[in-house]
Amino acid sequence: MRNKHLLHLLFWSGSILMLASCDPGRVYEKNEPVSVDGWFYADTREFTVQIPDTSAAYNVFVNIRHTTDFDYSNLWLKLQTLLPDSTRLTDKVELSLADPDGTWHGNCLDGICYTTVLIRTNVHFPKAGYHTFSLTQDMRIDPLPHVLDVGVRIERVSP
Repeated sequence: MRNKHLLHLLFWSGSILMLASCDPGRVYEKNEPVSVDGWFYADTREFTVQIPDTSAAYNVFVNIRHTTDFDYSNLWLKLQTLLPDSTRLTDKVELSLADPDGTWHGNCLDGICYTTVLIRTNVHFPKAGYHTFSLTQDMRIDPLPHVLDVGVRIERVSP
């Protein structure tokens, strides 16, 4: 069992590194593991990103890695954004993880799926500086089982 987890970790790490090395639009990407007991409401994940250029447009994504035992086709999140001037923006975001027929989105291998979901397009950040994105699971179950990692990706939109 331990070797299987190690193989998964090596596969996903290698895949992410390979994709990252040929991705000039990416400004930021980070994923963090959640508890093996599930993703608890109180387990907020924070990602701090430096945005230097307010004239550029960006796309914002959420990354999710989950098992195929995940019981839902979607995942509701609370997204809070802390701007450099201490303004807080709060959104409720629905991530579609599967089609109605049960086909998982993203890349799946040996019972684990990795999905990147575009949640905001052509965003112009009003202030340069550090922006903190906080993700909290907002499903009707606590803890939420079968979620392994959650993350944020920011890409600069090509002109």
